[in-house]
Amino acid sequence: MTRSLDVLIIESRRGAADAETRALEAAGHRTTRCFDETNAVGFPCRAVVDPADCPLLDPPDVALVVRRHIATHPRPLEQGASCALRAGIPVVEAGPELLDPYGPWLTARLDTDVVAGCEAAADAALAELRGRIMRLVDPTFAAAGVSRDDVTCTIDTSGPDLNVHFALPVPVTTGVRQALAVRVLDAVRGARHTYGKVGVSVGVSP
Repeated sequence: MTRSLDVLIIESRRGAADAETRALEAAGHRTTRCFDETNAVGFPCRAVVDPADCPLLDPPDVALVVRRHIATHPRPLEQGASCALRAGIPVVEAGPELLDPYGPWLTARLDTDVVAGCEAAADAALAELRGRIMRLVDPTFAAAGVSRDDVTCTIDTSGPDLNVHFALPVPVTTGVRQALAVRVLDAVRGARHTYGKVGVSVGVSP
């Protein structure tokens, strides 16, 4: 993991995720919350006060739920977990598994190394998208006489936007470039995660 992540912190009570937040920020990642620091009751969230202030408008790479005790139902400050799941953001949890309402929808349950767990979840989400993109562009490369084994696909998330770059062994025509862009958009539309602008570039490997 070399990129800096945006992590949505979701905690069962105010202060429950302070240690995890410090660890993530010390590792160079950014954190955000659905509630301001004075809100300990779970309403209103930032988006209710100001829709433009919702942290999901600039989608985080991963959402971290921190629960210190067994609770069979979501707590008031955990409302962001449902929003993150609907937006297709990987949700990981540091907390007890017993009677956990989020269990079936979690990407991972974390042990003591929360930083590594969040990084792994974010990497897995990008790897899944990259695999989906490559499956859809395979016919385009085959028609252009380019072997998939010679193609490098890199994905960069810049805020809400997504940039996909293909490095190829040989130049391709404008028509192939356009076809690749269409296939990438198809792949992104079929993904659960929502993005802003999607950019596609094609270059020749050095």
